[in-house]
Amino acid sequence: MAPRYGTSIASMRKNAAALVLFCLASLAWAQGGPVAVLVAPVERRQVELSRELVASVEPLTRVSLAAEEPGLVSQRLFDEGDRVEKGAVLVRTDVELLKVQLSAAEAARKAMEARVEQNRAEMRNVERELKRVKEMFEKGVATEKELRDAETNRQVAAAALAARESELAEKAAEAQRLELMIRKSEIKSPISGVVARRYVEVGQWLEKGKVVADLVQLDPLFVRVNVPEALMPQVQRGMETQVTVDALGSRAFSGVVDQILPEGDAASRTFPVKILLKNPELAVRPGFFARVTLTSRSKEPTFVVPRDALVANGPETHVVVVRDGAARIVPVQRGMSEGAMLMVRGELKEGDQVIIRGNEQLRGGEAVIVLSQPPSSRSSAGG
Repeated sequence: MAPRYGTSIASMRKNAAALVLFCLASLAWAQGGPVAVLVAPVERRQVELSRELVASVEPLTRVSLAAEEPGLVSQRLFDEGDRVEKGAVLVRTDVELLKVQLSAAEAARKAMEARVEQNRAEMRNVERELKRVKEMFEKGVATEKELRDAETNRQVAAAALAARESELAEKAAEAQRLELMIRKSEIKSPISGVVARRYVEVGQWLEKGKVVADLVQLDPLFVRVNVPEALMPQVQRGMETQVTVDALGSRAFSGVVDQILPEGDAASRTFPVKILLKNPELAVRPGFFARVTLTSRSKEPTFVVPRDALVANGPETHVVVVRDGAARIVPVQRGMSEGAMLMVRGELKEGDQVIIRGNEQLRGGEAVIVLSQPPSSRSSAGG
């Protein structure tokens, strides 16, 4: 710790000395001498782009659970605020009458199965008889009338068998319908989530389609953020983001861009983006205010200068560069920020010295005295 403290004191003394020299040189300029300035180098590199945006938390899925069949509520197995798993039974309706009807339908189906088996036996007999008569007819023993009668008997037996099989299918379908109605008497949760609101009570008659509960899925959640069009080229599906929730003491979470909606708001020039946020502890709730930090790197190297190097002149912006001992005005277009640095576009070169103190009054062409040359942002970060 001692060396770092000593270095800090030395740095403070150095800056104080530079300030004194700057003041003295400025006084000299006021009397007609060169202008004293502080400078920093122009860098050209890829920049990490960060932007904090206001967002809101939304449920991934919201479901209004409804009854598929009418019935009298016999059990309610949930309450508002309960956490439920997918497939959990929430409501049961009375099925005593359905069970009696199912027993009757099963008995009718079994009786019809016996009749069908009887018709199949009769069909086998008439087919054997037809075969026998055909053989006798070919030998000249049986008459043509006997052959036609045998064929007719086979057609009648086949029709009777088909009718019995249709009746059996009808009885089986009725039994399946009753079984399905009994299964649907149990209203199950289609998702894992939390009950937001309930609408039923024991003893209540449910009509078909009546809503029994509202469910919301809280893990994972969506964080919806409107991204300015200038940032949209940097937003990609699967891109990691940081989500901060104010209600949880500015707690930070890691999210992933899941959906990029294609249509933006023409008035605000923003595009909706949905970020998938894991929420296993259910600490984050729909409706919470959130902040999303989008971070990416610029595709191409760009010029980077300190914020203090920019001089606003009405709608235009410029920097002042030291070239051949004199101040030169270079118009620039301001880009996005990276901490204390700014992206700019203009007629600059890497390694140019931009003035960061004493630049406001310069109009170009003045002789300058460079008092110091601070390290670049990258070397400062490394130190």
